[in-house]
Amino acid sequence: LDDALRAQGFVVGQDRLFQMEAAKRAASGRLAEIFGAGANDVILNLDREARVIGFRRLAEQQFELLGDSSRHQLATYLEGLNAYIATRDDTHPMEFGLAGFAPEPWTETDLLAIAFYLGWGSAANFDAELIAHEVMQAVGAEAFAEIAPLTVNPDDEDRELAQRPGRTTAHDEVARTAPAAAWTHQGWSQMGIGGSNNWAVSGPKAGATAAVVTNDPHLDSRALPGPWHPVAIITPELRVVGVTAGLPGVVIGRNEHVAFGVTNAYADAIDLYIESIDPRNPDHYLEGEASIPFTVVTERIRIKDPDADGGFREEAMKVRFTRRGPVITDHAPGADYDAVISLRWATAEFMGEELGLDRLMFATNVDEALAAVEQTRVVSLNFVVGDTAGRVARRASGVAPIRLRGDGMAPFVVTDGQDNWAGRIPAGEMPGEVDPARGWTGSANHLTAPADYPWTYTTYASPAYRYQRIREIMAAPRVTPEDAWAAQYDTLNLFARDIAPILAAALRDADREELVELGEILADWNYHDDRELLAPTVFHELIRHLAQATFEDELGAEATAAYLSSWYVWQQRFDAMVQEGTSPWFDDQRTEATEDLPALIRRAGTAALARLTDSYGADRSAWRWGAVHRIRFTGPLRRSGWVGDLTGNRTVAMAGSGETLLRSLYPIDAPFDARWFASLRMTADLNDSEKVRAVLPGGVVGRTFNAHLSDQVDAWLNPDARNYWWFSDEAIAVHAEDTLMLMPGGE
Repeated sequence: LDDALRAQGFVVGQDRLFQMEAAKRAASGRLAEIFGAGANDVILNLDREARVIGFRRLAEQQFELLGDSSRHQLATYLEGLNAYIATRDDTHPMEFGLAGFAPEPWTETDLLAIAFYLGWGSAANFDAELIAHEVMQAVGAEAFAEIAPLTVNPDDEDRELAQRPGRTTAHDEVARTAPAAAWTHQGWSQMGIGGSNNWAVSGPKAGATAAVVTNDPHLDSRALPGPWHPVAIITPELRVVGVTAGLPGVVIGRNEHVAFGVTNAYADAIDLYIESIDPRNPDHYLEGEASIPFTVVTERIRIKDPDADGGFREEAMKVRFTRRGPVITDHAPGADYDAVISLRWATAEFMGEELGLDRLMFATNVDEALAAVEQTRVVSLNFVVGDTAGRVARRASGVAPIRLRGDGMAPFVVTDGQDNWAGRIPAGEMPGEVDPARGWTGSANHLTAPADYPWTYTTYASPAYRYQRIREIMAAPRVTPEDAWAAQYDTLNLFARDIAPILAAALRDADREELVELGEILADWNYHDDRELLAPTVFHELIRHLAQATFEDELGAEATAAYLSSWYVWQQRFDAMVQEGTSPWFDDQRTEATEDLPALIRRAGTAALARLTDSYGADRSAWRWGAVHRIRFTGPLRRSGWVGDLTGNRTVAMAGSGETLLRSLYPIDAPFDARWFASLRMTADLNDSEKVRAVLPGGVVGRTFNAHLSDQVDAWLNPDARNYWWFSDEAIAVHAEDTLMLMPGGE
């Protein structure tokens, strides 16, 4: 195994060194050192955020806690990576020369910083809390509660309880604090937008002996070759094939006994706190009557700048800490904040001796796989696992706090010295299920905690449309591996199935002929977001304008933009409001008349017509979903221009949407530029000892001009294409095209 891990490190360097170096610098807050501050300081702001959160500081703490086994795996992997850097400098990617820097030797702390960087994206509602704060600034806590996120677990049998109003402990004390506009439109972000689907079908449900596991993690994978590096690790004791994201081993894949896949669990591991400053001493904060000095850490960011002496300048950042964590508002870009907000991250607070992920690939059954998941603290993921005995299970990893006060939906006002956390939810009691009677388990970033769960697991989760569609597909008596694979390409939009008939009825009742025509298009639609159809474009454009018209009069333009910037904050709530149909939010407060939902739909239809005509022309054939809804893949050399087009850039038409299993989610203010989609598609049939069916949206090798930079795009688009990771020795021998021999002590 040591030899295999050294080889993995070497090959990762050979295939992905520039990508790895960029990830290392992003996690350590050193991007500006090689790329400069960027337009409007966009790159520098990423460095500031990484330094404030302190991914590298946390990595250093974690390394001191790690057990011998985890340390050994990291060190062995790095022997291979550093050997490639040191001995093959004549083969390093050309991007290093163009960027003007050379790769550095790696340490275990570098890898751990990347792990925390990835874990931050799975930690849930940092952005959502800031959005809640901004909305409360506009309308107050009581009105915010009416439009607060609605999280639904479709597996709850009590439907009334499952669709209860959004819970929030937000109150006027939060609303009265100084403004803290959401940073989603100011340069800061949680770096974790997206989602995923996974499902595991038991042996009997699949009509076989062993289980079948499917996974398609949704990430921003536009930059070729994509985030996942496929690898098979085969030794006399271990046979595992799958993908990893720069870390040793395999995160998604299968071995001889189990298969495993992940989605983002969105456990709320982050709380924001509004601190009170001691009026007698601004260097202290108050907890009740106690005045406590801030801890201060100085971070120094080196910034590439051709106008500075030596080509670089330095920015010193003083990061203040309370007992809970770093103060984030000292460094909010583009704004001055009176409120002092600190950030508390459970992942940083509850470190353990193991990473957990490094154990999963050795599991021999469902129980051992779950034990590995329960040791995994750094990332909040829903793991589904299946084994050769036909068993399946799901369990959430990561750490989530037990809150004594507050539910994490909005910033918590510190008024006394009492801690509002009482430890963490026990790992074995994180949401999940083992051997469900229905014969399958799965997740789609929805709320997986049941209504009677004893703790607040999260108030921030994906709308339930994708998981509801999984339930519909899995209702079949038998779900074969072919069925499991095909479901990843399913385009039925359950949000549209709920809402489109309401839109169609209002539009068909309009006085304007063009609006009636839009209503007819929606009325005739089968609710599939297919590329050749016009209806998906009409529907998604209407929803954008209807949502904006619903909220902008009360919230104002800025708070509405923040609120609508996160689909997981508003979409499920908005769905319920439209289906109910009588919300006072549909009345435009800026007019003397009292508008109802049909009137607002017709107004949105007029705006949608204008935007579509202005953007795509009067010929409606140019509005087809595949013509407007696209992904722009970019190679590592250039993101635009003819050089980029020669080196990998490519635009493809996309089916699906943010609500379909064939996921292609776009920012609401950038229609229909799909950014989050399946970064991998995999179905691991444990009844098949030869292969795993899998495809990436890009390729394997992150080198400009390499044939394997983007050679899987067409297969990724085609549900009938058959790409495989070969698993057995015989299959590998038959299909091998090239062999690289790494000889100990050799040349």
